[in-house]
Amino acid sequence: MFIFKKKAVISEEDLRNFIQLLEQTYVGKDELGLSKLFHPENRNVSFLNHFQMQMLFQIYNIKSEILHFKTLDVSENEATLTYTRKHIYTCINSEDEREESPNNITSYYVKLVPRKKSFLITKFSPFSVFYLDNNGEILAQEKAVVPKDAQFFGNIKRFIKCFQLEKYKPATYKIYSDSEFIGYYPKDEVYDFETSEKFTIDYFEEMDASTIEEHTKAYLDQELLLGEVIEQKETYSIIETQFADNSGLNHELVLSMLAPDGFFMVRYQKSCNQIINNEIREFWIQQMKEAIAEINNVPKK
Repeated sequence: MFIFKKKAVISEEDLRNFIQLLEQTYVGKDELGLSKLFHPENRNVSFLNHFQMQMLFQIYNIKSEILHFKTLDVSENEATLTYTRKHIYTCINSEDEREESPNNITSYYVKLVPRKKSFLITKFSPFSVFYLDNNGEILAQEKAVVPKDAQFFGNIKRFIKCFQLEKYKPATYKIYSDSEFIGYYPKDEVYDFETSEKFTIDYFEEMDASTIEEHTKAYLDQELLLGEVIEQKETYSIIETQFADNSGLNHELVLSMLAPDGFFMVRYQKSCNQIINNEIREFWIQQMKEAIAEINNVPKK
């Protein structure tokens, strides 16, 4: 007679306990223990960078608090979740105190596979970082997300002032080799991986097309449910699209601008099967038209 073992069901409690273990291992400065929580093929993540970890562990004691946890998907063989944790760093020696605080709130997208009554991490990606002051408070406005090595925020900033963003909070800033990106999300969704709406600005040193017309045509040639040009001139276009992804239907307005200092794409997007209603649509289109007036107002270096 063959007896088949039934695979254990992965519970949310198991996942929460594992994330608590991960954070406790980090706070306990157990570098080897941290490495063992990751799958052998996924131990080259920046989180496990030896030199960065050693510097932090030698200078600081660390306090961790989990602010948000959400299970996205669970099967017998894998679990996907997000969690947000707050890290407060206190200098072991007061003479090492620095004006710039490493305190931060970071949200992670995590994939796990079950192993021997526990889990191994196969994906560990930060998707949002807030910088904090020495008292553990989030820095004001865009300072909360713009890292010190950002090169092009000065170029982006002139367009931000054209939009009413009181209901939103900057929660993401990405730096690439020749581009940067800032994302604003509803204030009560800043720890979520998938949000109901977002406002974003992409900056690129160069446009990947010879003209705005060519860029706009290429954008609309994607697999879209709706793709229409609202307005197009030599240096800009405003388009409206609808497309489907894992979250369902998405509806967006996109302003593309070719400026003397680079190429910009400004988006307002509704996600999760939501349509932008006519009043909101006109509101964002009008703001985009106001932003066009800033194309040539290049900031002085």
